[in-house]
Amino acid sequence: MEEERKKESEFRIKIARDSDSYEEFVGQIKSSIESKDQSGLKLMLDGAHPADVVTLFKDLEREEELYLFRLLSVEDQAYSLIKMEEETLESFLEELSVDEISKTLDHIETDETTYLLSYLPGAKRELVLANLSKTDSFEIRSQLGFREYSAGRLMSKDFATVTITDNVRKGIINVRKKAKEIEDIYQIYVTNEDGVLEGFIPLKDLFLTPINTKIAKITNFSVFAFHYDVDQEEVANTFKKYDLVSAAVTDDLGRIIGRITVDDVLEIVEEEASEDILLMAGVSEDERLSTPILQSVKRRIIWLNVNLLTAFVSSTVVAFFEDTISQIVVLATLMPIVAGLGGNAGTQSVTVVIRNIATGDLSFSNWWDAVRKEFTIGVLNGLALGTVTFTMIYLVKGNLTLGLVVGTAMFVNMIVASLVGSLVPILLKGMKIDPAIASSIFVTATTDVCGFFFFLGLATVFAKYLV
Repeated sequence: MEEERKKESEFRIKIARDSDSYEEFVGQIKSSIESKDQSGLKLMLDGAHPADVVTLFKDLEREEELYLFRLLSVEDQAYSLIKMEEETLESFLEELSVDEISKTLDHIETDETTYLLSYLPGAKRELVLANLSKTDSFEIRSQLGFREYSAGRLMSKDFATVTITDNVRKGIINVRKKAKEIEDIYQIYVTNEDGVLEGFIPLKDLFLTPINTKIAKITNFSVFAFHYDVDQEEVANTFKKYDLVSAAVTDDLGRIIGRITVDDVLEIVEEEASEDILLMAGVSEDERLSTPILQSVKRRIIWLNVNLLTAFVSSTVVAFFEDTISQIVVLATLMPIVAGLGGNAGTQSVTVVIRNIATGDLSFSNWWDAVRKEFTIGVLNGLALGTVTFTMIYLVKGNLTLGLVVGTAMFVNMIVASLVGSLVPILLKGMKIDPAIASSIFVTATTDVCGFFFFLGLATVFAKYLV
C-alpha cells in the first residue's frame, strides 16, 4: 500500500503543469504512443490515478487519448470517463464501441451509469442498454426517465436495507451480500415489509449490536429522505445544512428507491457555482475552454445584444441633456464616475443576494430583511462616497456647486444601486427565472440610466452656477 501511494505521488509530480518536467513527460508519452510502445507507456503510467491520466488528455490528440485510454484496466477506464469534462466525454463516447462502453458500466454505480449514458445519442444508448443484463437495463432505463437535475436522476440504486421485523443476525447477512455490489456503505436503511422507509442504522451500530437484537430496537427513525422529483440544488442545500453523508430517495408511496451520497453533492455544488458565475457574465453554463469558437460566439452574442440595447437607453438619457453637456464640457469627464460606482455597488448587492438565494438563506419569507439591509448599506456607502467625491472635485475643480452636484448624484445612485441589486434577483426568482442569468445586466442598465439622469438633471438645474 505504501509503495502504491509513493508511485501515485511521484506520478502527480510529473504531471504538475507548473513543473519543468511536465512538457518533457508529455513528449515522452506522445513518442511512446507513436511507436506503439505499450510496455513503456504502462511503465510511465505506473501508479497513475485514472483522474490524473485524464489530466494528460488535455495535451494529447484524440487518437493519442484513445490509445492511452485503451491501455487502462476496464475499471480505470470507467473511472476516467466519469472524470472527463462534459464536451470531452461526449465526443469520446462517440469514438468508443458499444462493447467497450458496456464493459466499463459493470464497474460503476447506477447513478454514474445514468450520467454516462445521458451523453450518448439515442440509437447508441439503446445498443449499450441491450448489452446489459435485463435487470441492469431496466434499472438504468427507469432512472433515465426521471427529470434531469432531480434527486431521481442523481441517486444511486445501489444501497443496503434491512427489514424492521428482522434481527441483527439477518441484517448483517443481508448487508454482507449487498456489500459485494456497493462501493461505500454509510448507512443501512430500515424498511417495513412493503419497502416503505422507516429509518436507518449506522453501519457501526449494526455490527456492534448483539446478533439476536431486533432491528427495531436500534433503528434511528429520524431519517432524511428526498422525493425523487426534488431539485438537486435543494438536495445540496439540505446536505450542507444538516451535515449529511448519505440520504435516501423515495417514491410517491414512501418506498426507498435509491440513495444520494456526499460525493454526489460535492459535484452539484461545483456545477451550480460554476453555472451561476458564468450566467452572471452572460456566458452559457456549458462553455468550456475546448468549446469551438463559433459556438462560443453564438452563445454569448444574445446577451451582448441585450447589453447593446440597454446601452442605447443610457445614451438616450445622455442625449436628452446634450445642451447642458455642450455648455459645461467638464460634465462629460465626470459622468463615468457616478455610473461606474453605481454599477459596482449594484453588482455587489446582486452577488450577495444571489448567493443567499442559492444557499437557501434568503426566501420569500425574509426578502424584506435583505432589501432593508442593502438599502441601509446603500445609504451609508452613498454618504461616504458622496462626501469623498464632493471633497475631491471641490479641491480639484474649485467649484462648490459642481462638487455638490456630483456628490449628491453619487449618493442617490448608490441607494438606487443597492435597492435594484437586491430586488431584481428576488423578483426574477418569483418569476421562476434563474436570478444569475439576467440580474447583473438589468442592475447595470438601471444604475447607468439613473446615474446619468440624476447627475445631468442636477447639473441642468444648477447650470448657471457651474459655468
